[in-house]
Amino acid sequence: MEDFVQDDATKVTTIKSGNNISSTWDEGDVIGVFPDKGGDQVSFTVSGGAGTANCSFNGEGWGLIADATYSAYYPYHTKNYGGVNAWKNIKVSYAGQSQSAKNTFGVGKYDFMACTNAVPSFAEELSGKCTFTFKHLGALLILNVTFPNAAYLSTLELICDSDVFTEAGTVDLSATQSAAAITSTAQGSTLTLDLNGMSVSANETVTFYMMAAPCNMNGAMPTVKATTTSGQEMTKQLTSSYNWRAGRAYTISATLSSPSSATPTLRSTPSAFYPDHQEQNLTLRVVSNQNYTITPTVSWLTKVSETVINASVKEYVYKLNHNNARTSRTGQITLTGETLTKAVSVTQSGFTPSVPVAGDGLTIYTSGGNYQYRYGPSIVMHDSGTIDVWFAAPGHNGKADEFTWRQTSNGGQTWTTEQTVLTGGTKGQDLDWWSVCDPGAAYFDGYYYMAYTSTTNTSSDGGLQGLENDCFIARSTSPSGPWSKWNGSGWGGHPQPIIEYTGTAGKWGLGEPSIVVKDDTVYLYYTWDEGVTAVTKVATAQRSNPNWPGSLTHHGIAVDKAWLAEHDGVTGTALAGSYDSCDVKYVEDYDLFYAFHTSWRITANSRLSVWTSTDGLTFEYLGDVTGTVIKYAHNMGVSGDGLGHVNLSKTQYVSYAYSPANATDRAHGNWNTYWSVLTY
Repeated sequence: MEDFVQDDATKVTTIKSGNNISSTWDEGDVIGVFPDKGGDQVSFTVSGGAGTANCSFNGEGWGLIADATYSAYYPYHTKNYGGVNAWKNIKVSYAGQSQSAKNTFGVGKYDFMACTNAVPSFAEELSGKCTFTFKHLGALLILNVTFPNAAYLSTLELICDSDVFTEAGTVDLSATQSAAAITSTAQGSTLTLDLNGMSVSANETVTFYMMAAPCNMNGAMPTVKATTTSGQEMTKQLTSSYNWRAGRAYTISATLSSPSSATPTLRSTPSAFYPDHQEQNLTLRVVSNQNYTITPTVSWLTKVSETVINASVKEYVYKLNHNNARTSRTGQITLTGETLTKAVSVTQSGFTPSVPVAGDGLTIYTSGGNYQYRYGPSIVMHDSGTIDVWFAAPGHNGKADEFTWRQTSNGGQTWTTEQTVLTGGTKGQDLDWWSVCDPGAAYFDGYYYMAYTSTTNTSSDGGLQGLENDCFIARSTSPSGPWSKWNGSGWGGHPQPIIEYTGTAGKWGLGEPSIVVKDDTVYLYYTWDEGVTAVTKVATAQRSNPNWPGSLTHHGIAVDKAWLAEHDGVTGTALAGSYDSCDVKYVEDYDLFYAFHTSWRITANSRLSVWTSTDGLTFEYLGDVTGTVIKYAHNMGVSGDGLGHVNLSKTQYVSYAYSPANATDRAHGNWNTYWSVLTY
């Protein structure tokens, strides 16, 4: 990659590494790479040359596409996935910059870079390599600031009278290398560097580093402002400025004025919160040079602790008292001192979500009798408008279940020809030979992932078949396969469970998986059933690890359907089968996880129940889907994209199996499949 060059409108020189800002790669740096043939991004991680400007990056076995050109960007981020057009809309943001130590460059992840339309040489293509020369898309700001007084610093800001600074933007990697640039999507008047309480001495000069998008600074005379943890402000208005250009470094020197008088402020983390199913803590900090205390005037907060952070800061932690009310809480926190009383509102963030509504629909599979079914649908929507759906279907050749796949391009009105796409392995060799059941599909990083239920306990007399289930997973580059199954350490070969049942013998076990991906976290939800009320548990892993199924972290119960059973007054034998598996999605517009399942399954009183969560780990019951719900429903699936995300600008769908009204044996697979619109 290229180094920054100094730009003060009179000379251009390369900045040396002794200034701690030379352009070098670090261990752990990751770039995103796109081919021009229409593929989504692939992440490449530093594999050699860290600490230099010329690094090797390893793509974990990804090969070059014949006759393709490639574009790349840094830093890689999962938010830039999105299909064939994602490379034209790479997202950048300058929010959240911080510096923890004096004179140290710490904002490298805001040094957005790109290389567009790189063409491998003949020799490189033969060896599976491609050379990228990265260009800086932003400007580097070097601020030499002199402080008149000793202080603990909260922030350093550059402030203009108008919105000249890019806060967020996009980069089009399909442009030529010389034309690749940041297009602003949000602008503001302030650039902020968080200093986290950094200590400075009187008359000390400290160097700070910030990144900024190119901008027109003609006529703009920004003010440099440092704010202390006690709320004091020290400022200096600059008398000149230059236009900031990409790849250039600008030195700004400012001697700040003496601080203003302190104003007590109250900061909260989080500043707003959502009432979850469990208690949460609210942390409040008083920042002042006086000794202030906090008194809540609302019954739903109780003080837990009080801590002195330093001479200017005191921290209070309050417990949010548990209740299930789903309404906004607004109260007052009173900041009281010798001469000042200040009220600060604390309000629940967001909104009170309402239960979704099931609308118009149709039957997309009609059963011909017992053991004829397509149930447990898993639905993945694509930007192109096509929708992939996988179903559990009766198996063949002695197997219990297998997966079929169909696709629709018009919202379920018509479908492609059904195909069998995934079956159990070989009897006597593979642990999943008897069945693959309950599909849980996802699509990300170039692969379709299919988690499924199977049992390793299949006695020859059938005594325990279908019990003591485990969870398995496979992946493929196509929705129809072929699939490589997880073998315990990698992909392909004899399958091994990713989660094994360790509960009471002779019970159903675990399975019925559902996958959601948010940022770099894969959330894997699964049913745990020991014969009473089935609950939904959750495990997580890092998406950036290509072998993530082998490194799951378990978080316990996410959806406690035993709570719902108590709420419904269900007791006795009905507990064992009234509530079935959850399909979980993340609704981007609301920043909430939604978990759906059928309640009172395969009965005349069946309904579709919904839970929500802010963190994906613990869910709170929201209510039951209204609108059209067919009786005798069970094993539902809801639509989302490959990450399990719901975009409310697109029509969403719900699908589930149900027993026909004239069925005489509802328990043995005489099930139709229903498909309908779902409105959040």
